[in-house]
Amino acid sequence: MRGYELCLIFHPETSESDIDNIINSLSELITSHKGSVLKTEKWEKKNFQYQIKKQSKGYYCFLYYMGNNEILNEIERIVKFNESVLRYNNYSLQKNFAFKETARTLENKETEQSASDKPEKTIESTPVEKSTDTAATNE
Repeated sequence: MRGYELCLIFHPETSESDIDNIINSLSELITSHKGSVLKTEKWEKKNFQYQIKKQSKGYYCFLYYMGNNEILNEIERIVKFNESVLRYNNYSLQKNFAFKETARTLENKETEQSASDKPEKTIESTPVEKSTDTAATNE
């Protein structure tokens, strides 16, 4: 089995419950074909760079899963004729893809980023006094 990422862009007027139903039906389809759903992400409504099917906004959803070619064909068959899906694409992940390792690296980056967002401690330096050497100035 290989790892895949399914990117779905939904119509902006699609309700949250409809999006959840579609994602749940796709998850059930994957598990019924002996695949496994690794992660689902739902983003909020985003503006497009250009219009897609006369729409300038849409909901982004991502579904990470392990599966085979049968699952790809079934997902394409279901999503292709769904009117609430503006655009979709299946991306094949690397052959040596390990989701747990990827999740760990993302968590580490997030903790590093949150640590860097904190204000840095400033070290106060004491002013250096200028030494006045009268012998050097008289020469």
